[in-house]
Parts: sequence; structure tokens; C-alpha cells
Amino acid sequence: MHSHIEKIIRPDGKVLEVLAEFPAGTGPFPLLILAPGLRYDMCRPVIAQVASHLLSLGFAVFRFNWAFYTADAARGQPSEDLAAELQDFSLVLSLAKNDKLIQQQRISVAGKSLGSIVAWRVFREEALLKNCVLLTPLCVADKSGGDESSMVEQNYPDAAQENRPILMLAGNADPYCELAILHQFAASTLTKFKIVALDGNHSLEMPSADTVTAASKFDRNMQLLAKHIEEFLFEQEDSKCS
Repeated sequence: MHSHIEKIIRPDGKVLEVLAEFPAGTGPFPLLILAPGLRYDMCRPVIAQVASHLLSLGFAVFRFNWAFYTADAARGQPSEDLAAELQDFSLVLSLAKNDKLIQQQRISVAGKSLGSIVAWRVFREEALLKNCVLLTPLCVADKSGGDESSMVEQNYPDAAQENRPILMLAGNADPYCELAILHQFAASTLTKFKIVALDGNHSLEMPSADTVTAASKFDRNMQLLAKHIEEFLFEQEDSKCS
């Protein structure tokens, strides 16, 4: 396996950091592009575990940090309409499209939390992308009034028109994504949504006074997370060949 950091200078002068990781071999490799959360960077456990597991299976993985996060990890904020973050993700996708080690017909995208919203937008715009994985999606952003289910529709628009496979994976104690609303949203579309619920909060952690047990449960959760993504991606490979 080998990896390298790419630093892309955006038009506004901000730096976009991309960690490009490749499995052993000469390629070309299938690829998963992984977008981070708001303050959940590319080295945090959910993203790092998925990357490590897929690399062991022969996938390349491109993970990155938002330019606003690199500029100021503590206080940086995304653009109001996420246009800058969409540009970040698109720049990473362009990097992949110009890499001879990447199998162009087997590029999938994923994102955690805020990253899942941006990954979805890129997926909808790029017809040749294979699959989409939405990790801890944002299904309830505001309970101040109105239709709660509309929040998930707002974050992941045009789902009814999409026919490519999508995996949504959430924690059963995530205050930002109520499973009932997530299932209601998926049931209202014709999309090939696969929904998986794991124990845990928005970071798939299970806080406890017993830190040893909590750490053990979290480690198991990370293994389950990686396995579910593996099964989803390979299921689509198998269905293509059958």
C-alpha cells in the first residue's frame, strides 16, 4: 500500500488537503471518495476505519479536509449554500478522474454528516458515479416547526429520480437523524436505498462511565461499519456481473 498528500490551491487561495491512498498492486483500482463532517476531520475513526478496511480489500480511497477546516479547524465555517464545499469535493473528484491508477467506471462517493449532503449533490450531478454512501446523514436539522421529514428531503433532494444504489448508515441514538424519519423518507422514493442502523450517537459512540466497555463497543461498531460498507459495495459489483 502507498499514500500521498495532495495540496490543491483553490481559486480563493485556500488549501484543500487530500490524502490519496492506494492498495498494493499496479491498478487500476476502484475508488471511494470520503468527505468529512463539519468538525469531524479525515483522520477521525469513522473515516479512518472505512479507509483502512477498503484499502485491505483492494480499493483506493481519497479522503480530504474541507478548505475552511484546514484554514481554521476550530472556527472555520462552511459556505452558506455549501457551494465552496461542493467545489472542494469536485476538485477531489477531478483529481481522481485524472489519475491512471483509478478505474473510472468504479468510482463511488461517501460523506459523513455535512459531508453526506455534499456527497449527495456530487452524486446527483455526476451520472457516471457508481454508488453513494451517506454516513450519519442529517435527517432532522430543525424542530422549531413545520414538517420534520422535509429536512431530509431538503438535504438529499431529488431522491425519487435516482435509481443508483445508496447506503444510509446512522446511529440509533443520533439526535441529528431519527430513524423513523429516515425510513419514512426512503419509503417515499423509488431509489434503491439501503438503511443500516448501528448503536450509538452521531459519531457512532456509546458514552459510558465504564470507559473500557465503551471503547470496546465503539471498536466493534467501527468493525461493523466497515463490514456493512464492504458488503454494500461488493453487492453492487456482484449484481453487475450476474
